[in-house]
Amino acid sequence: MTLSVAITNSANEIFDSLPVDKSLERFHLEPRCRVCRNDDMRKKVNDLLAVGRSYAAIVRAVEADNAALDSRDRVTIDSVRNHTRRHFPVQDAAKATYRQILERRAEQNGIDFVNGITTALTPMAFFEIVMLKAFESLIDPDTTVDVAAGMIAAGRLQALLPARDGGSDLARLKAQVAQIGEAVRATVPQPMWADIVAKLDELEPRSRDITDGDDLDEACEPDDFDEF
Repeated sequence: MTLSVAITNSANEIFDSLPVDKSLERFHLEPRCRVCRNDDMRKKVNDLLAVGRSYAAIVRAVEADNAALDSRDRVTIDSVRNHTRRHFPVQDAAKATYRQILERRAEQNGIDFVNGITTALTPMAFFEIVMLKAFESLIDPDTTVDVAAGMIAAGRLQALLPARDGGSDLARLKAQVAQIGEAVRATVPQPMWADIVAKLDELEPRSRDITDGDDLDEACEPDDFDEF
């Protein structure tokens, strides 16, 4: 047994024997995690994660700390990745939420937040976090919203509703058309598919330029109408 393992086991026995306050039960300290089991390392890594540093950049930032540790205790990129996914959200839920936004937006923009040398921060992530912070302030019981801000919010909401409803209807229509196509392919023999496409071409309305008077007159010849 190495010295580091012996110290960790001894510390766990001491902590297990102490009465734990309810507020401390939410703090998850994983002794098998190379980041968690070192207080200084854990604070540095968590702080660097919160400001958007890549995993590789974090490892480079703790090189001096790693040099003083046994090889099996040194923090690696995998250590940071696992700590970010499993323990960081419990240790600091707010910062972990911001980190998730950074990584999601970085991935969407093709930024390597694991091995990259730049920060994972993007303009989209910045604005999303600002919006989230503003929302956190908004839902605080002590926050007041004046009438002017409420009127602006109501106007913006009203402007968004028609666009959202139209987009929803369009998406539903596309889904229905796709379902019809699948049903046709599943039930109609393939030799008849060309006839169906030709019939659809016949039924497709021909566009006319109604701004041109001559074209409009030609389009409305009496012969084109059924007699009653």
